[in-house]
Amino acid sequence: MPGRRIAQLGALLAVTLALAAAAACHDNVGVGACFDSATTWYAYWLNSDTSLVFHWPASYMPIRVYAEPSGDLPADVSNAMSVWQGAFRCHELSYTIVTDSTHADIIVRNPVNVPAVARPEIRALHADSVSACTGVTQFSLDSAGTALAGPMRSYVSPLPGNDSASVHSCYHFVVAHELGHALGLLAESPDSGDIMYPTPTRLALSEADRYTIQILYHAPSKLGPPPRP
Repeated sequence: MPGRRIAQLGALLAVTLALAAAAACHDNVGVGACFDSATTWYAYWLNSDTSLVFHWPASYMPIRVYAEPSGDLPADVSNAMSVWQGAFRCHELSYTIVTDSTHADIIVRNPVNVPAVARPEIRALHADSVSACTGVTQFSLDSAGTALAGPMRSYVSPLPGNDSASVHSCYHFVVAHELGHALGLLAESPDSGDIMYPTPTRLALSEADRYTIQILYHAPSKLGPPPRP
């Protein structure tokens, strides 16, 4: 629909101008040092809806992350969280690994198959396969639609017909990709060089990955965090 497309482009332009103004303001007060320079960014809101923006607030730092004790998953989760933490220049993100999933903000599991979306209120970010494994990150909103109703839940599963080495390598990429979603990058990148591309093939963050999450964590979060136990 032309009208809808124009509205989406208008929303994107408004966000772009707001971010540019914020960056200029940050430069004036010295916070510009928190951003990489001379690079590009991609959308971080959900399904082209710029009202669906989320990042973990400073009051939730360190973010509590649970990794199911299955194979190399805990190591992959810890490594991936360190990679994302390293994207920040002003210590905006910190995390701690917890052993009790009931006290976690992000839960990462390794089921035989990624779970299907069972209820309409669950939002799913998926199709993150590189032919040897696949992943999905799910979350739901509260009844008012203004905050997360519970923790971010990421799942990574092997695909049949692959040797263990291929699956092991795949988990590196897909765990990092799913944790990008769990940290608030609610869209996919259109660039195959980014870890947030739907079929990631790298563990290191690209310049665009770094800059996008830096911008996100300095932009207003329009969705609140879930309640903590």
